[in-house]
Amino acid sequence: MAAGFLAVLSEPGSQVSVDEFHDWYNNEHIPLRLNNLPSFLTGARYRASDGLTPSWIALYDIDSTSTFSDESYTRLRMNRSPREADLIKRLELLDRRTLAVYLDSGENSKKTSSLRCTNPTPILITHGLDCNAASGGKGAVEAWWNGLLETLTMTNGWVRSRVFECIDSGKVGTRINEGRESQDVPRYFVVHEYTEIATLIRPSCPGVEIVEQREWELYRAYPCVAQGNLPKDQSQ
Repeated sequence: MAAGFLAVLSEPGSQVSVDEFHDWYNNEHIPLRLNNLPSFLTGARYRASDGLTPSWIALYDIDSTSTFSDESYTRLRMNRSPREADLIKRLELLDRRTLAVYLDSGENSKKTSSLRCTNPTPILITHGLDCNAASGGKGAVEAWWNGLLETLTMTNGWVRSRVFECIDSGKVGTRINEGRESQDVPRYFVVHEYTEIATLIRPSCPGVEIVEQREWELYRAYPCVAQGNLPKDQSQ
């Protein structure tokens, strides 16, 4: 199976303080995954640097998309602690997207360690790709990708770009309205990594539209059992 990726966008809102939000994420939600599941290869959180909401995004590299249906992972969502269950009900937004790696420019270890905590990428630009079978589908995405790589290799600070295909998604929160349209997400999710603030160059490609473009700066990258760098008092 393809390598997996998990992207979770979130906004605490008026019912959850920022301190409570970070305490839950840093001391409960992420450790339950990264400290115990070798399938979670990385985990990092970024804050919005573009003044838009949602204000936070958490990203995880997963060894395989099969992890998303494995009991070791699914039980974490099925058996949430009372604290987590209560907090999630009060969040303004939790937008969770399970993804499969589709296209990858490759890592550049001379610049960063991507989402690993040794030398994490400090700046991200993310966006979706809006396309459909009538406009060329995957063929159009790949044509867009080839044009993009030609420009990115000449962009100062660029490290890596990846395109992920959405397997499943779900949005909950106090600002989510009932109705199917509130759950819509683009079929493709793209992550561009930079060592410095940059402007995304948008190659023109028929049938492909960039949507939901966002800019992020690193908040924290986390150690994990897969990286073998957990503090001794957290190792299992």
